Amino acid sequence: MKKKSLASVLAGALAVSAVAVALPQTAVAADVNPTLRIEGPNQSMILTMRQVAGIFLAKYPNSAVHSITLKPDRGRFAYEVTGYTLKNTYKISVDVITSKILKEEIDGKEKDIPSKVFNPLNVIEPKQAEAVAVANIGGDAISKGWKLEAEENKVKYEVTIYHTDDKQGLVEQDVLIDAATGNVITKTLPKKVEIPDENDDGFVLWGN
Repeated sequence: MKKKSLASVLAGALAVSAVAVALPQTAVAADVNPTLRIEGPNQSMILTMRQVAGIFLAKYPNSAVHSITLKPDRGRFAYEVTGYTLKNTYKISVDVITSKILKEEIDGKEKDIPSKVFNPLNVIEPKQAEAVAVANIGGDAISKGWKLEAEENKVKYEVTIYHTDDKQGLVEQDVLIDAATGNVITKTLPKKVEIPDENDDGFVLWGN
């Protein structure tokens, strides 16, 4: 891939940042995760996937997004965003409520960048991917997190689902979804969830 082509790809991604940053700075909780419920008149707003993408793209000019992840980390909710410029790989962790950048990592140059980046405006919203995943599993299924990632010119959601299995009890499955069409690609086999000791506050059941 010639440098000119790569620069063109990244320039397009930078244009997306202007749109994403211009979006309202608050969004209904369901826009990020329909199983997350935050009570109170002043505590019902959190960043959307596109807003956090805008934060990343504004911080790193001429960059493009590779992946966005939302999962609980020891009781605290944060987005993890990874992306590239021509020279570096960047990863940040962003608080879902305050939009504060909690952590930043900088690594070396990534190969074949154009096949590993995506435009956040050209994919379905996380809540749509989660709804598809929950419907695919059925029963008492609930979403416990997701990852949106580009690889080999394809953008996919990996939605983690928890549900009850007659033999294993509480289990988790990952449902892989095409981020452009919303179609289910595949899903993993059920895996038993090991619940830590009650004194370990690192295990969080979203929505409980």
